[in-house]
Amino acid sequence: MSCPSDSSSYSIKAGDNLFDIAAQKLGDGNRWWEIKKPDGTPFTEDEAKNLQPGQEICLPIRGGTTTKGGFRGFLEVLGRRETELPSGDPNQYKVENSLGFIGKYQFGEPLLIDLGYYIPKDGIFFGNGADKNFWQGTWTGKKGIDSKSQFLNSPDVQEFAVGEEFTLNWKRINDTLRGQGKSIDNFLGKEKIFIDRGVSKTVTISLSGILAGAHLRGANGLADLLLKDQVSADEFGTSILQYMSELGGYDVSPADF
Repeated sequence: MSCPSDSSSYSIKAGDNLFDIAAQKLGDGNRWWEIKKPDGTPFTEDEAKNLQPGQEICLPIRGGTTTKGGFRGFLEVLGRRETELPSGDPNQYKVENSLGFIGKYQFGEPLLIDLGYYIPKDGIFFGNGADKNFWQGTWTGKKGIDSKSQFLNSPDVQEFAVGEEFTLNWKRINDTLRGQGKSIDNFLGKEKIFIDRGVSKTVTISLSGILAGAHLRGANGLADLLLKDQVSADEFGTSILQYMSELGGYDVSPADF
């Protein structure tokens, strides 16, 4: 079986992996998930880890496209950006940084409280009486998660939870914008100029960029950016504009999450 007409064939060589092939052939390693088998089906994680020399794979041909990839590609680059580990590395799910943010998407106490996974001790949590995520409260048992360790060892739950986060932020941002007679749709696809620490920066607003910006700075931080041009940064100095630029331009729709 050969590759379909909208793709090109590549023969696996010893030492090859899909991330490196995508980086070399498609210009972005995070597009590895777009590579297909000759029958048109995607690779499972196990198949991607067990490529054989001489095996044929199919690389997408997308002349003229401006998208960086789809929702899955967006998640992969977000996970890599958050953990600084390569896409597909299972250790992404076990990362805990110096401020106690955990997992592939660096979840904090406030978010997991909002999503119903965690209850803080004495009402104290990161940003509300604590200068880091100490995780001294209790877990609710949602999705079977009863401890931080269990959450760190539950990739499927982390992937489900980040989708819940996107849904929650989408609603919160739209609710805030509606209070000003606007919606997210009023901003999508438009270029907007911001001043970030004295430097002028132009950002094209996209849904994936909005989701990434809200992931970094919360729904309120994203709404303040759109409505008031207020540029904020996280505890490590990473600007919301950096996330909106790096993670913007993916083919994402609300139906994805």
